[in-house]
Amino acid sequence: MKHRIVAKLPWLLISLWLFSLAAPALAATLDPAAEEFYHMTRYFMTRDEDKAFRNLSTPELRQEFIKAFWIIRDPDPLTVENEFRNELEERFEFVNKYLREANRPGWDTARGMVYLVLGPPTTVNASETSSTLSASRSDYMPNSVVWPYNEMNFAVWFIDRQGYGVFELDMINTSPRLLELMKAAKTRPLRNLDKGMEDRFLEFKAEIEPASNRLLIAIPVKELRFDIGPKEEYTARIHLAVNLYLPEGTIATYKDDRRIALDPEVQKKGQLLLEWTIPLAKGKNQVDLLVLDQVSGRSNRQLIAVKKK
Repeated sequence: MKHRIVAKLPWLLISLWLFSLAAPALAATLDPAAEEFYHMTRYFMTRDEDKAFRNLSTPELRQEFIKAFWIIRDPDPLTVENEFRNELEERFEFVNKYLREANRPGWDTARGMVYLVLGPPTTVNASETSSTLSASRSDYMPNSVVWPYNEMNFAVWFIDRQGYGVFELDMINTSPRLLELMKAAKTRPLRNLDKGMEDRFLEFKAEIEPASNRLLIAIPVKELRFDIGPKEEYTARIHLAVNLYLPEGTIATYKDDRRIALDPEVQKKGQLLLEWTIPLAKGKNQVDLLVLDQVSGRSNRQLIAVKKK
């Protein structure tokens, strides 16, 4: 008997960790617009962003944060629309309309959390459960619901242990890969959380020289795609964006679009080296950096903490 309890302990810990995300305690009372934003986006916030937002003292500072949050996650800065924001707002509206349980709003349920991060499951079967997006597997387990995500070769199990329509994550049957996807959502574009998300993930290295305010970025040439001109000249198109969290609690956003010719020296080194000056303030700065290859659409973000004397 003891052996069985120990074997299930890791699943219990994972389940408790995931449930802790679903009902956060706010550090301060938020205005209604900021509270709705937080409930919608917290699964996509990094730990630093979460802490920073919950400790902002005024609605004006929170609106500044919200604007910067959307900017850094815009998958295509050249268009007017922010596809990430549009998709997430649609998901948030859906979970609150269809995935309410008892007196809990959809965002505060296990199914709502999974839907916000992964989107709708592959199989839709509205007749067997109260949810309009559930695939029942009661032949395997009573009061259970399974959401298959076929493109990811992955499924999420939920169970209604009490029979009252309140579903918990069933981590005995759900792969721990769910934990990996929850973590990936914090730094990868929402639309890329699928089977091929590794192919959408741009590798790069970045560091900051605080004395000179220089941000140094190195991108392997093999990671990039290029525009080819009429004389077979190769040109990279790189979009850079930074949300700079300053020591006094304010946020500054900067963007830069670059066209860079692939010259023989770059080819020889095998790396595209970029320099960018950003105005750090004295004290601890948090730099949220986005690098986007506009030719391939591949992107990545990095969070860098730096102290300027």
